[in-house]
Order: sequence, then C-alpha cells, then structure tokens
Amino acid sequence: MDKISLNELFPTSSRVLLTGGGKEFIERIGIEAAKRVVLGVLLGENIRKQTEPLTRRRIAQISGAMVALFVRGFSQAEDFGDHLSNLAVQQLSKSKKNDKASVWLARWAVGLTGKSDQNVLRSDPKERDAYIAEFESAILESAARCRADIGDVKMTLGFVEDKKGNRVELDWEDITRLTTAIGSLTLTIRGSDKSTYGKLFERLILGSVLSILGFQRVERKTNTKTRKVFWLADSSDTRECDATLLYQPGKLVRFDIGFIGPGNSEISKDKLTRYAREMEIGGAAHTSQTFIVVDRLPNTSKTRKAAERIEAEIIQMSMQYWPRDLAKRLEKRVGYIHPLSKMPDGKIEDYLRSKLETIRIQDFLSGVLLNGLESDDIEAAEE
Repeated sequence: MDKISLNELFPTSSRVLLTGGGKEFIERIGIEAAKRVVLGVLLGENIRKQTEPLTRRRIAQISGAMVALFVRGFSQAEDFGDHLSNLAVQQLSKSKKNDKASVWLARWAVGLTGKSDQNVLRSDPKERDAYIAEFESAILESAARCRADIGDVKMTLGFVEDKKGNRVELDWEDITRLTTAIGSLTLTIRGSDKSTYGKLFERLILGSVLSILGFQRVERKTNTKTRKVFWLADSSDTRECDATLLYQPGKLVRFDIGFIGPGNSEISKDKLTRYAREMEIGGAAHTSQTFIVVDRLPNTSKTRKAAERIEAEIIQMSMQYWPRDLAKRLEKRVGYIHPLSKMPDGKIEDYLRSKLETIRIQDFLSGVLLNGLESDDIEAAEE
C-alpha cells in the first residue's frame, strides 16, 4: 500500500476541476455553458442563479472522478478500504498548504472539509489520530446499520483501462466511505464556487461586454495600440482595477467590477475612492474616468455623493440590458458612439447573443490560476 497515493489514483484529467488554470477550468466545465452564464448576467440575471448549473456540472464530474479513484484503489489492492484513512493522513501530512487538490482529496477521503478541519481538528495534526479512530468507528457502525436495514447488498463497479476489463465489488463499508467522500466534496465545491466563479466571471463579463462594444483586448505589457483597446487586471496604480480601456490618446476608462449586494456598503464605498483622475501610460498622461460595475448598489445619498465627488459612473448589473446603459455612459464620458446605446429592448438579447458567439471568452482567463485565489476566501465560503 505504500506505493499507492490518492493523488495517483485520482484521474489526471479531472484534477483541473480542483485547481489549475482558469482557462482550462472553463474549457473543462464547458465553454458554451459559461457563455450562457455570461449572457444571462448581461441580461440582468443573478450570477448565483446562472452559475448553479456549472456548480452541478463540476460536482457531478468530480464525483465521477472520486468513483474512479475508488475503483482504481480496489483494483490495485483488495484491502484498499482498510488503508484509505491512513493514505489520507499521509497525504495531508506531506502536502503543502497551497496544494489544494492534494489537501482536498485527503480531507474528503476521511469525511472532512476545510471548515470541519478547522473546527473539529482545529487544524492540529495531533488531533487527527483521535478523529480517524472515531471516523472508522462511524463507518463500521453506519455500514452495519445499512446492512441490517437494507440487506447485505454489494455494488459492482466496472472499470476498463488499457482495453482490459477490471471489476471490483464494494460492500457496505466501502459504499459508506465513497458516499461520505462525495458528501464532503459536494460541501467543499459548493463553498469554493462562491469565490471561484466570482473571480473568474468578473473577468469573463468585463472582457465580454467590452469586446461586444467593439474594443480589442490586448496585453498591456506588449501593447502598442492607442485606440479602442482594453486590458484586464491592470495594477500599475497603487490601487488595482479590473480593466482599463484606452479609447484614444488622453482618454482612459478604468473599471472595477464586483458581485456586491446592497447590504455591503463598505465595499461599495471602497470602490468609490480607488482611482486618481489622471494616469500615465507610456510616458503620456491620460485623463481617467472611473466606471464601477456592481450587481446592485444601495440608492443612498452617501453613495451618490461619493460617486459625484470622483465623477464616477455606477453600472448595476441587476438592471435589464445594462450593457446599453454602459454604452450610453461611455458616449457621454468619452464620446464613443455604439449602436447598442440606442438599440430597442426587443433587439438587444439577440444582438448580445450573436456577438458573444464570436468571442473566445476563455482567453480572458489566460494566466489566471484557481489556486491563485485567496485561500481565506475559499475556506470562508465553505459552510
């Protein structure tokens, strides 16, 4: 059993669903599914409602990979179930904290999530032995109860590799371990998706709406163009913005996007004090406009006054056809005229859909790592 590890048993192709590149992650989940989410948000629909199908896809695919892990484990060792907890403990002790995939797999195998690791074990390796003893006892007792209530059922799983059929049988103890692992991974993925999709779709939505409006995405470090271009995640200033639009020499728009509810006024105020009115690019000074794109913002006098002080534009994604509002405000601020600004309601959805079909939204995630997301955000979301 020393030669077997959970990392090696977990399908390599499924590992990107745990951590890795944002571009590869979206490609695996499904480009068309991701575009449906983007379109829904562009039409004013709630981001959480739109990403729920993606979360279900991710959970289903990772659950399938977990089944494959069990099948591979039992194919290589008949007593795999008896050693599973020890394998998990070994992997937890050897894995680096930022190796989310390895840590998550080991936790799930013994029924843990990030929150339960903190709250039950208090993240103390010394507490793990006592927990594992209790976990093994719970598995055996639960399996015995299932056997008594339902009968001595065995689940047969077929697994084909290298054109050779390998068949393993899982008894109640093994089935209980598998379902426990799937339950833990479901809790973890649902929690982490709150952070993951927020970070990824902020880029996807900003990149998509600016592309639809006729601007070209460029890499800031290599860009030589000075008209109608934008780049994502510019951090040249002391405060980072999510996108920078260079309309023409001297005219610059900086965007800050966030899925913020009306109750989170502190973040909203922070966004209203981010940027200076001028910015230097390539040795030339540009007058900067600030556009803040949020899900919904409280209509308070403080918010309005703060926006007026820095002459910021606030775009609310909860408003139907907000891309048209964005187009109108760009026309007012920098003089950019786009057909969308005067498009009637009945034509906007088809227009956005047709434009979105031509955009490689995955390119907006180039260089974005899932394991680059703040771990505190992910752990805090695991409820």
